[in-house]
Amino acid sequence: MNPNTKWSLKKDAYIELDPDGSSGVLIDTNTANYCSCNKNALLILKKLKKGKTTISTLTKEIIKKNSVSLSVARKDVSDFLIKLKNMNLINE
Repeated sequence: MNPNTKWSLKKDAYIELDPDGSSGVLIDTNTANYCSCNKNALLILKKLKKGKTTISTLTKEIIKKNSVSLSVARKDVSDFLIKLKNMNLINE
């Protein structure tokens, strides 16, 4: 994935947080497909919901919140975006 491509969450995506807010579920309201989300996934989803953002920006956010290397953060972000793309829940 191109690190400078801008992505956003589709309107069909619904995020349901657990009571403690540290995890949740992403639901596709058209298909009822869903996936569980940890705190990093929720951080990415919140940024995507606000509007167009890049892998580079998302990676920096993950690094700020966690003690991980650039390569690990970028792989995690890219892998999650691929999952969202395969679920047809993000716009390019």
